[in-house]
Amino acid sequence: MGVAAAAVLIVGCLGFMLVKGTGAPSGPVKAGDCVDTGFEADGGNRIPASLRVRCEGSDAKAKVLKVTDEGKATGLRVTSRSEPDCPAGTDGVTNVRGEKTDENYFEACVRNVKGPHPGDPGAGGAFLTVGDCVSSGSIGFGKEQPCAKQGWYGKIIARVDAEKSCPAQTLEVMKMRSFSGSLAKPVLCLGPGGGVLSPGECIDDPSFKVGDLDKADCGSSQAVAKVVGRVATQQECPAEATHYMTSEGAYRPVLCLKKMRPTLTEKLRSLPG
Repeated sequence: MGVAAAAVLIVGCLGFMLVKGTGAPSGPVKAGDCVDTGFEADGGNRIPASLRVRCEGSDAKAKVLKVTDEGKATGLRVTSRSEPDCPAGTDGVTNVRGEKTDENYFEACVRNVKGPHPGDPGAGGAFLTVGDCVSSGSIGFGKEQPCAKQGWYGKIIARVDAEKSCPAQTLEVMKMRSFSGSLAKPVLCLGPGGGVLSPGECIDDPSFKVGDLDKADCGSSQAVAKVVGRVATQQECPAEATHYMTSEGAYRPVLCLKKMRPTLTEKLRSLPG
């Protein structure tokens, strides 16, 4: 068995849900307006409905950064759509009515008036962006999680349209999928850190491992090999490499290793010479 195959991250549907609100200025909803709904890090992928309110009022919870769409409300409580095109710093997306009696809504990217801000890099909420952390997708589906929480797998160093556009320091990628519509820049480029193996780090015995390889302290008896490279082909492994492991379909499918100790089963393949 090789290194865990390239992971897939699923982006859930965004739902619309009607809520009540009170008081609002007149005219179309625009950037700079305020709404009575704020967002938390664990808010999920739902798009709650909200009402525009005065920014000076105590019920102002978030400010509109950008209006991305508008439409007519239907009898359905939940609808789906792909990820909106929101600017950096967005804490969430809400379906805003200018007045309680309005039949039309404005889909808006908003930022909380007061912290915390789940849309900040690494905070664990809103949309995936550079600086955010994700859990592993080797078994099941990966998802965003706060970088301050232990156990995150990878940190995003770029979000691009295709793997070939990832920066040079990329070690692994995750591919976002949506249940509805297309996603802009669906490839997440992951750099070193977390569970992503980097040159200079060591691995535990992979003999009976399912999923991601476990890291081990290089000075401990659990370390069976040191990572000396992550490359496209075994011919690219550096001279110090004695063994390798492969992961079909991965961004860098060959893990170059310098073996330190025997393993219970021979999963580390010997390099020629």
